[in-house]
Amino acid sequence: MDMKYIIYFILGGAITSAVTYFANNSRGLLAAFIGTLPIISIITFVIIYFNTGQYAVLSFAKGLIVMIFPWIIFVLSIIYFTPKLNFLYALLIGLSLQLILAFLIMHKFDRLPI
Repeated sequence: MDMKYIIYFILGGAITSAVTYFANNSRGLLAAFIGTLPIISIITFVIIYFNTGQYAVLSFAKGLIVMIFPWIIFVLSIIYFTPKLNFLYALLIGLSLQLILAFLIMHKFDRLPI
């Protein structure tokens, strides 16, 4: 196995663990701050750049901007549906809406991977 994938896995796990730790200790705002830091994006940009170059980075960055909208729908669904139903249903609804919107966007831009 390539060592770089182990490093990617450890970095992603460390960030997820930090967010979870702070959220579990009633530090939701700090957890959200860490969770929204572009650490994963920065690491991804650097990896893409060194593997395929700046045009792939630009394509990925543009894709991130477009995919903000489905992500916002996901977060708003969690906020809206959790008090009305429960967290697991809200998560399922939010994820479903995010995926549907993302696939519609990808289809619109003719990049559906099928």
